[in-house]
Amino acid sequence: MTRALEIIKNHKAAFILAVLTGIIVASPQIYFPYENRETYKGIFYTCTDNESFYFSRVREVKDGYPGLGSAIFQDGKEDPYLQSPFGEILTGFLGKILFLGINNTILLARFLFPFLVFLLLYGFVFSFTKRRLFALSASSALLLGNSLFTRHVIPTLLRGEALGTTFLDFFRPVQPQTNLLFFFAFLFFFWLFFEKKQWRWGGVSALIFGLSFYVYPYTWTFLSAFLGVLIIILFFKRRLRDAKKIALMALTGIIIAIPYFLNLYRALLHPYFTDATRRFGIIEGRPLIIGFLLPALFIIFLLFFPKKWKEQFVFSLALLLSPFLVLNQQLITGKTMATGHYHWFISRPIALVFLIIILFYQAGRINAKIPKILAVFIIGMSIYAGINIQAASYEECKDQILSEQRYAPIIQWLDKNANKGEVVLADSDPSNFISIYTPLNLFYASPAHYYLSAPDERVLESIFLFYRLEGLAGREAKEFFLQDKEREYISRSVYNEYYKEKLGDTAAIPDEVIISFAEKYKKFLLVPLEKILKRYKVNYVVWDKKKHPFWQLDQYQFLKPAYEIEDFKIYIIK
Repeated sequence: MTRALEIIKNHKAAFILAVLTGIIVASPQIYFPYENRETYKGIFYTCTDNESFYFSRVREVKDGYPGLGSAIFQDGKEDPYLQSPFGEILTGFLGKILFLGINNTILLARFLFPFLVFLLLYGFVFSFTKRRLFALSASSALLLGNSLFTRHVIPTLLRGEALGTTFLDFFRPVQPQTNLLFFFAFLFFFWLFFEKKQWRWGGVSALIFGLSFYVYPYTWTFLSAFLGVLIIILFFKRRLRDAKKIALMALTGIIIAIPYFLNLYRALLHPYFTDATRRFGIIEGRPLIIGFLLPALFIIFLLFFPKKWKEQFVFSLALLLSPFLVLNQQLITGKTMATGHYHWFISRPIALVFLIIILFYQAGRINAKIPKILAVFIIGMSIYAGINIQAASYEECKDQILSEQRYAPIIQWLDKNANKGEVVLADSDPSNFISIYTPLNLFYASPAHYYLSAPDERVLESIFLFYRLEGLAGREAKEFFLQDKEREYISRSVYNEYYKEKLGDTAAIPDEVIISFAEKYKKFLLVPLEKILKRYKVNYVVWDKKKHPFWQLDQYQFLKPAYEIEDFKIYIIK
């Protein structure tokens, strides 16, 4: 306890900024219920991409299904997972042990994980450079001010506009929060192991490396490349003992990851593996990917990184060579991954951190006072940028969150009256909320295509059903599906990222594929609606009469009205 208090005292600026970072990230969710206490009914997620995907998975963990084989459907709970589950498990269990509801679980994550990432990044940069100002500036810039390091920032500031309206990168649990939590935790403890040669740090590094397999594929693949490159560099420098220690540490981490590889093997054997993985943007091909950021950073590193930092140089050389490998693994495997994940969540953070280290070091050689001025400027501007982005994003998103409060009565009714695990059919918006705020399963929701239980045919039938309820006739399907808006919707629903990664545009799905779907839709219309709903074990149907006036569900005798309020009507299937 005394040692912990001493660390806090010696690094109090880092702890103060870490707390401030957590507050800035979490503030929109804290402020919204207060500002809108008259109209807020407990529904909260924002305009950030994929929140419903992650939140439904956290809810699934809280409901007792940490395997995350299928967070949407009643079937598939025991399927192997495709998206690593540990971030959701960590978030969900934190909420569970603290007896928090889903909103407060997410709120805790919004504060806690940025707070921890700040301290871990600070710890890494400080132990790496032995300079507090370097560490404080790098941590503040990455978590709050990375928008300041874009080419559009000066014109934006001069126009008096907001620096962004999609919230800070760390606003969204589970990813990228837990991804960078483990990434910087590994760099911090592994650097201590590399520098001090003490196995206590090696053991912690091995544990974090092993757990990273269960967090995010882009994290463990990058760290694996980094360790491999570092071992090769040490081998050529004839530091065989150091190379052997690192290899032993890495092997220990891989042993921890054995269950991950067993899950992957089970997934590979699944009949719908190809359908599902295609949606993650994995395509066949061997393009060479270089870009601008990494070569530029590497040249700056070779020219300006302090040569007297010999251990840091070797460590950094391996770290900065690794992105070239992971971005071009397809030259060997023939499978190109969605490389944007490497760019936004690994390469760009590394670039920002090392550019600040180099800038501060070279500035200090000119005049010892310049790093202090730079630190005040970067930290101050980062705090300003963080507040600016959160405030502007909140204002832009607020009306949408307010409009979503209309779903609260049907969610409350289902949560009270339906049995855990029963299946609900609703359109996309209430479906996403039902998966987050109740222990129920769904006929379909937008995150469904990330699971093995959603082959292409099932996804097609799901969207066909909604077209059918809207009254789309078979003879109209071909022309309707070929419209730009609909072809993009169908492409994203069935294939997600596939055609975006393969052809550069989601709507670039070939006409012949769309036409084949139109033919399948005609056959789908011949199957009685009751038979389709029973095939998927649907228990309840939610009709948003305002949004979907053409559904007219009262015409179906097998649907029994159970609850009606304002624009909504809920039916039980007899």
